[in-house]
Amino acid sequence: MNTLSINQLSLVYKNDIRALDNISLRIDNGMFGLLGPNGAGKSSLMKTIAGLQKPTKGDITFNDTSVVKHPAFIKKQLGFLPQDFGVYPKISAYDLLQHLAVLKGIIHPDERKRQILALLEKVNLAAFKDKEVHTFSGGMKQRFGVAQALLGKPAVIIVDEPTAGLDPEERNRFNTLLSEISEDVIVILSTHLVEDVRNLCSQMAVINKGKLVATGKPSEMVVALNGKIWSKQIDKKSLPEYEGTYPVICKQLIEKSLHITVFGTEPPEGFLPVIPTLEHVYFQKLKNIE
Repeated sequence: MNTLSINQLSLVYKNDIRALDNISLRIDNGMFGLLGPNGAGKSSLMKTIAGLQKPTKGDITFNDTSVVKHPAFIKKQLGFLPQDFGVYPKISAYDLLQHLAVLKGIIHPDERKRQILALLEKVNLAAFKDKEVHTFSGGMKQRFGVAQALLGKPAVIIVDEPTAGLDPEERNRFNTLLSEISEDVIVILSTHLVEDVRNLCSQMAVINKGKLVATGKPSEMVVALNGKIWSKQIDKKSLPEYEGTYPVICKQLIEKSLHITVFGTEPPEGFLPVIPTLEHVYFQKLKNIE
């Protein structure tokens, strides 16, 4: 069992922007979802875990070894798929994995070949091993990104906004692949897409403005909202009045009609009960409505 512990972690950039503010988490084997809006601090946390930047305060340990003091320790056991995964032009999938495998320290040629062919098969790209990666579709590039992240058999894999821009079919294929990988290692899924966390993760955290605002099992967090979520169709012009009266957690257009969802232990007049979802949990936690 692998364990990644984040202990009172803070990160302040030179321009006095506090990217992370006293975050503590424990992450074990399996898929862990890190939810938050753009600019919440997710990427800053991922880069700090990966040893790419040092925190201002606090520590990160992986299997009882400090990542802050010994960044090389985590880097040897880490696979990283960043949000923007660039590739060299005019180089095939096989040759690019070959190059990356050498950089990761897989020096034996036969072992490199075995790993590369097995990974291309795993991500369903074996038939395209001689094709130049820059010609791949978005989904194929993301699956190639998973293959490179798995080189060297890492114990921790970080994926940052992996399904952004993918069509539904590619997104499902990619999520299935991540689910299979997470059985024996830690996979940290950093995203603003609630649906991906709901489908994949047994543990999650919500981060906003650099602070940890919630953590737990998605299913338990949803159950905790039973009997507390209410919805009503309203006139668009009356939205400010409702927002001033009720704790509105989200609003959406359904067939051009505006529906608002509010949080409350008692049913507001004229509102109907709603079965809670992880999206409701997410918005409730972001708005700090209790």
